[in-house]
Amino acid sequence: MIVSNLSVISCRRANNALCLSAVEGHLEASSPYSTLSPTGHLLVAMSLGFIGTFGFLNNLLVLVLFCRYKVLRSPINFLLVNICLSDLLVCVLGTPFSFAASTQGRWLIGDSGCVWYGFVNSLLGEWNLIYTYCIITFCYGFACMKV
Repeated sequence: MIVSNLSVISCRRANNALCLSAVEGHLEASSPYSTLSPTGHLLVAMSLGFIGTFGFLNNLLVLVLFCRYKVLRSPINFLLVNICLSDLLVCVLGTPFSFAASTQGRWLIGDSGCVWYGFVNSLLGEWNLIYTYCIITFCYGFACMKV
């Protein structure tokens, strides 16, 4: 069933309960958020579990090696440790929420949890990586010019 915007507007103006329920039911059925099957949720949960577990372990290994061996402590490696620490925090503070949501097939922790999830992934994920990569590129650019 195809519902045009014009018919939705006219239904809302008429305030016809039967018409509105048919239109809203159609809009909910055609929502992109309801298209994942239980198998799809399971595959997403397995992927997030893999990413969360191995991301945590690998980033923890890098941090342990960085702390243990002093030869690794250079300015560029500190920037790489910054990326590693931020990724570790995303694996601890962000991925479990999406993993739990995928296992149940719905978001579990409400609006405030959604805001927290977005904040953690945005701050520790994208923004930190963008600025750190810019600094690394800038540092390597000056290192190449000195040669």
